[in-house]
Amino acid sequence: MSNVTILCPYCFTPFDRRAVQMQCVNKTEKQEMTEQGIYRRVPQCSPIDDEKYNNHWGTQTKIKRVFDANLTFGERHGWKPIQAKRCPICDIETQKFVCPHCHNWLPAEMIEKGSEIISVVGGPSSGKSNYIVALIHQLMKYQNKLGLSVTLQQVGRNDEEKTSNMYKAAKKKIFEDKEALQKTQETKNPIPWIIRLESRITKKAVYLVFYDTAGESFRDAEKMERDALYFRYSRAVIVAFDTLAIPKIKKVLEKKEIENYTEAYDYTEMWNTIKAFSQGHKSYKLNERPYAFVFTKFDAVIDNCEDLNCTVDNFLDKDDNFKNSQFITDGDGLVSKEEMKENSDTIESYLKDSDIWDEEAFVTDIKNEWGENGQFFGVSALGGMTDSAMEIQTKGDGEIKPIRVLDPLVWILIKLGDFGIKCK
Repeated sequence: MSNVTILCPYCFTPFDRRAVQMQCVNKTEKQEMTEQGIYRRVPQCSPIDDEKYNNHWGTQTKIKRVFDANLTFGERHGWKPIQAKRCPICDIETQKFVCPHCHNWLPAEMIEKGSEIISVVGGPSSGKSNYIVALIHQLMKYQNKLGLSVTLQQVGRNDEEKTSNMYKAAKKKIFEDKEALQKTQETKNPIPWIIRLESRITKKAVYLVFYDTAGESFRDAEKMERDALYFRYSRAVIVAFDTLAIPKIKKVLEKKEIENYTEAYDYTEMWNTIKAFSQGHKSYKLNERPYAFVFTKFDAVIDNCEDLNCTVDNFLDKDDNFKNSQFITDGDGLVSKEEMKENSDTIESYLKDSDIWDEEAFVTDIKNEWGENGQFFGVSALGGMTDSAMEIQTKGDGEIKPIRVLDPLVWILIKLGDFGIKCK
């Protein structure tokens, strides 16, 4: 336990658990007399300029004092949990842990038990923001079927930036207002969404981290070197591609006068950048980790299968609708690895066939680079396309129904092992 490595989900810099720092939480005030003889109330422990914090966020913000934890012998060697520490200035106890590199607040259980991370990334207009909200929604709904405990983390610079509150706002927009989220704007350091998943059977835990960078950050190698530390340190990655950006699909939809109201970028640009990063950093062994290659907005393929020359039988239920995962629809709640593999093989066949998607070079690259550690998935975060006002075009009862969004994550948990996922 003494040498547990923590991976900060903010700056993605690893550090030894013993190097963790603490932050004062004292909010009390005291009376102080000014030079004019007037009493005023000031913080008992004043916020200070913090170089590491401000360098990370590109701000000039004063924050509460950060100090070394000065662990006891037992705490350093993992024989007992790290206890509350006293601020050296105000002597008030705190159990607020921060990263020693960027001074951002970290979950207590991450410090105690370590932090294996699964990252979610995506190219421009791939729908990754909508996907992560739908993924969390389905995780919360079906966690019992999967034997998982799901916790949205309560850390952040303010209440608005806590994962639980960001999700609450995004969930309302999608599932109540029935509007898709707006395209992510590029910023210096976006706010990570941090979700803890723990097996109720084995107690193994992992953190799902959605680092909401603008997709453009992944379009060239220079920006990716700066932003993609999570590729280096993540135990697994979910990569979102925009299905509607595939030229054959784009052409068919345009011919049918079905308009895609999100700008479609060449999805292979992102793949080429990932491939170059992997091949340029062989020592990272990225291709030895599970990578789920996810085609979002897959409902467009189902709805236009005849025009796309696609046989979609294994994606359809008895009513010819895009069917959900077997562990959701079947009473036994067992995951069908065979179903996932069959769907992956079908998507691979679409990619290879010059009469369907005609992207053989792309799929060959992935299979050569990742082999059995790469698998394809087709998902629909919103259950339908959007109109010009970004309102979701619902079907049937008008409810938003994500389809198969859990499959990539469940496959990864099975590949990582020891999460107690029950399979057929």
